[in-house]
Amino acid sequence: MVLPAFSQADARSIRRIHRTVVQPVRILTFGGAITATQQKVLFTPYAQLIKHPLAPSSWDGEIDSLRKQETESPHRWAAVMMETSSLQISCSLGLLVRDPADPSPNGCGQSSASIDFAMAWDRSRFDTPPDWSDFWDVARHPGRRSLRRDPRTTLEIALLADGVSPDALYRVLNTQDGVERAFRKLDQLRPYIVWWSTPEEAARILKSGGALMGSVPTGEILSAPQADRDRFGLYWPQRLQVNYAWGVPKTSAEENTALALTAWLEHPTQKQAFANAWPSLPSLAEINAGSPDSRHILPPIAVNDTFWSSHLSTLSARFERWAEDR
Repeated sequence: MVLPAFSQADARSIRRIHRTVVQPVRILTFGGAITATQQKVLFTPYAQLIKHPLAPSSWDGEIDSLRKQETESPHRWAAVMMETSSLQISCSLGLLVRDPADPSPNGCGQSSASIDFAMAWDRSRFDTPPDWSDFWDVARHPGRRSLRRDPRTTLEIALLADGVSPDALYRVLNTQDGVERAFRKLDQLRPYIVWWSTPEEAARILKSGGALMGSVPTGEILSAPQADRDRFGLYWPQRLQVNYAWGVPKTSAEENTALALTAWLEHPTQKQAFANAWPSLPSLAEINAGSPDSRHILPPIAVNDTFWSSHLSTLSARFERWAEDR
């Protein structure tokens, strides 16, 4: 199947490139609802286009994981989905194929998907929808809390819970006092935290009852079976929007199949297909019903890729030391 904005000439060119490929085209992505959506609107159409199978695998999105895989299994991956800040850092480290005409931090790829992260909670345990300050209130709402084991989104959430306004998040976080403030806030919650590393794991912890409340990609809840969808509320006002991009591992630089796949995934038609298919807001029925957690939905807070591409290394080291010191 060729999507309308992708020309027949482009399709014929891509089929020629893949004609001599024997092994499945391997892709690293994030599992769960993300992969299910990609399978439907991206991977299956591309496999039909090239008449050759694609084989997606899950990973944790960590730069060290990419470095290890490139060392142990070079030429294995045709395309890798990663956060845009991770892509920019990986690009600067020479782990990804760079466009020789683009020396910028974006020279290895552009953002192609945005996924919102919000707080989810078990509706049966709350009389009114909680916010991030309630997330920290273990006296009133006893139970475990699930957070991402990564400074990205987690430090932002800590500052939001401490009363920092969304428009001031990165001004605060860009100071030593702001970093200390975020870690002091996390200290208050330390004994109650359950960590997750992938979106799929974030959803699994909540659905299994491993945490009373937790941060999670909204689509993991919105695309769940109706029983789970009804079970969880989502805190919409201060959700965080994370950008993702596709990169080509450096060891696949000479493989036209990898370059063709990534060019197709980055095409505006495919970006729009994923955006249309990925659930990111309540349904119209929920909004029209006027439930308290779906009224007056504000735009998400954009996670600042420029900030994190500059500070991830330092803050990750600090964060891991803190997380291990339990």
